[in-house]
Amino acid sequence: MKKLISILAILAFLTINTQGQITLENSYTGVSAAYIHLPVAGYKYYVMDVANSQCRLYNNDHSLWKTINLSIPANYYLYDIQYVSENLFNTDNSIELLYVSYTYNSTLAYYTYDTRIATETGTILLSLPGCGYSAVYTAQSGSKLLTWIYDYSVSPSTVSTQVYTIPGQVTTDIHSSPIESNSMLQTAFPNPAINSTTIPYTLPANVNQAELKIYNTGGMAVKSYTVDHTFNSILVQTNDLTAGIYVYRIEAANFKSESHKLVISK
Repeated sequence: MKKLISILAILAFLTINTQGQITLENSYTGVSAAYIHLPVAGYKYYVMDVANSQCRLYNNDHSLWKTINLSIPANYYLYDIQYVSENLFNTDNSIELLYVSYTYNSTLAYYTYDTRIATETGTILLSLPGCGYSAVYTAQSGSKLLTWIYDYSVSPSTVSTQVYTIPGQVTTDIHSSPIESNSMLQTAFPNPAINSTTIPYTLPANVNQAELKIYNTGGMAVKSYTVDHTFNSILVQTNDLTAGIYVYRIEAANFKSESHKLVISK
């Protein structure tokens, strides 16, 4: 009887371990990847290749589907790709996307950004020099693209906002890009940061006050700021942090936002 029980226990163990394993399917080496659903083309992976200034799209079996060469200003580097879609920024079914590049002035220690919207053939639909942050919102009528243009060459730095009407609508499928337009936290800029960075945020309507916390890789909170609905961003001084990778998130009594990565360089 004991022998039978032992055999059954071993069989149960083997069954659990063969049915519930996490299996590595593919590795996209040297690039960051995301997963999206395109209404016409279906589910695709896309990667951001900084070294080659490309966005590449792959099928579900990880075979290459499309390569989109991105026009980057001289001495700029690709920083982010967002809103890979088919009909968000125009009305055809070809691939279009929004991408951000940056350059760093090492003498005066400031970043300059550039944002562009392009089709899969490289046609530029919109060019926004100085724009480091964008978001698409569902409006009362149609959709709006809001862009924030920064000038860090002056002190204090300046920001202006431009609002565009776009033909398509943002969907939850498009939100699988690295930056989510309806996210509580957005990507800090500049990022990598040296002396300071700005972190945009939005608190839920039922949260009046919260803490924005920055953690090191050891899980220790190195900075904490009280935030509320008065502002939608916070300037964080980073010159006292050592170079490395940090994460930040918003925390309240019964709430934690998603975490974002912040890179400090010296």
